[in-house]
Amino acid sequence: MPPTPATPPSTTLPPWTPPVAPPPSQTNVPAPYPGFGAPGTVGGIPALTVPGAFAPTVTTVRGALLEFHPTARASVEYSDNFFQTQTNSQDNLRSILGPGFLVLLNGARTFGTLSTTVDLIHDTASGTGDDVKVFPSLNAALRYALTPRFSLTLTDTFIRNDTPTTDQFGLRRGRQTYNQNSAGLSADWLLDQFALQGYYRNVLFFNESSTSGSNTTGTNGNDRDSVTHILGLNASTRIAIDYLIRVGYEIARTDSTGGNNDGSTGTDNNGNRGGDGTTHTGFAQVSRQFGLYTNGGVQTSYSYQTDQNTKIWNASLFGAYGLPSGISLSGSVGYSLLNSDVESNDGTVSASLRASYTFTRAVISVGVFRDFRQTAQSGENFGTVATTSYFGSFLYQLTPFINLTLQVQYNENEPTGTGNNQNDNRQQKTLTYGASANWQIVRWLSANLAYNYTRQTGDSAFNGGTGATGTFAENRVSLSLFSTF
Repeated sequence: MPPTPATPPSTTLPPWTPPVAPPPSQTNVPAPYPGFGAPGTVGGIPALTVPGAFAPTVTTVRGALLEFHPTARASVEYSDNFFQTQTNSQDNLRSILGPGFLVLLNGARTFGTLSTTVDLIHDTASGTGDDVKVFPSLNAALRYALTPRFSLTLTDTFIRNDTPTTDQFGLRRGRQTYNQNSAGLSADWLLDQFALQGYYRNVLFFNESSTSGSNTTGTNGNDRDSVTHILGLNASTRIAIDYLIRVGYEIARTDSTGGNNDGSTGTDNNGNRGGDGTTHTGFAQVSRQFGLYTNGGVQTSYSYQTDQNTKIWNASLFGAYGLPSGISLSGSVGYSLLNSDVESNDGTVSASLRASYTFTRAVISVGVFRDFRQTAQSGENFGTVATTSYFGSFLYQLTPFINLTLQVQYNENEPTGTGNNQNDNRQQKTLTYGASANWQIVRWLSANLAYNYTRQTGDSAFNGGTGATGTFAENRVSLSLFSTF
């Protein structure tokens, strides 16, 4: 087996993470609760081994193999507009030292992974203080197979950070420390020809009231916290071998500090943030295998939110096509219709498309996403948002140990009036592009050099009082070392 690169611990989010395939719209078909990936892997880690400079600490727990791997990272990052303001920008040099560890568990019925890092951070910008900030993070997953047909999966992800962006499509702007935790439990049961799944997920997002530098604004819309409970059931079965039918139901409850308990408006005094509300979503999906490399189908969903009596209906065609030669196409195209107390018959074409092609040494990937999104179900609550995103990336394997990556992403986020303020049709537009070089120095040590540029234009439709003005530009350069022993 070829050497496995030392994986950067999950810590402070990088200036910009290359986009991955967008998740299914929360107003479309809820995705199955995430599992452990391909058979024989745990969290995508083949054979539960991580090569290192030294032999891992290995022990057994009731017949299960337990591995312990210390990890560490050191990084320096320069920003020419640390607080992302339109004027009076401030330079900052951030130094990061992040010790941590990785634990892998592989047993006859129990599989698990636990990684944690504690980032110690120092900034030089005026107003950030001389204190060392402590930003811990944790990722955990545990699966227990009670029988070959019934299993339980427990997951948890926690992060404390002050990264200006916590949303994949760039919603959050303004540097403020936050705490985010997502914990879930799922049960998967194969009953005869039916695959059944039930899951519960709890999403917490807490903004810390104290801010730094030019972002100090006191209590405002963006200081509000949110707690979301999500409960779902789905079932799937095959008919006539080639056809797969999947149906399901999901209920989500969001409570936001400072929101209205009756869910009548769902915003703060400035109309900036999503509030309390319950969402019911039902869906149905039929797909067919058309050949060895092609499948497709139709899906429909209906969602009702108590927040301003919002109804969202969607119908889509979806499919996937791929060849061993390297081409891969997948996605869905349809139409979404939104109705609420503040918006009547607001329709949009929904799309989630990705195309990629693998060359001998390179991979190119492009995609587009467009739909309504219920943001509270994935973290910070901005209400229901209309999002359009275009993204692309290019990776070139210069040598077996060095690769270069280019990426670009353009996002448009617009309030719908549900859980946010739609006055004056405010819209946030963000362009981000960058490049990075990755070098596997030795089996246990890797390095990353990255540059990222971000430009946001338009009104600050979702920022409340964080100090971000809605229009800014920022350059970031970072150099990082990652090790896994």
